[in-house]
Amino acid sequence: MAGRVPRLRVCGRDHLPQRPQHVGQKWSVFQGYRETAGHFVLLSRDPNIMYLGVLPKRGVHEAGGLDRLRAIVDQHTTRV
Repeated sequence: MAGRVPRLRVCGRDHLPQRPQHVGQKWSVFQGYRETAGHFVLLSRDPNIMYLGVLPKRGVHEAGGLDRLRAIVDQHTTRV
């Protein structure tokens, strides 16, 4: 679709909510990301705004899922 803006969309389920929680954000708000042992941490582009996106690795349950998630994050932002 022409003119469509790519977005990061995360769906998660935890112990408290009974339904998945959805969060959406434009990739353009992120300067880059860092990968830790347990998370992908997306960092804000604007130095005046403290904004982090945290993607817990524990949410990936498929074989090769972390590599696929890493490829998606790499496609839209850079490792810093």
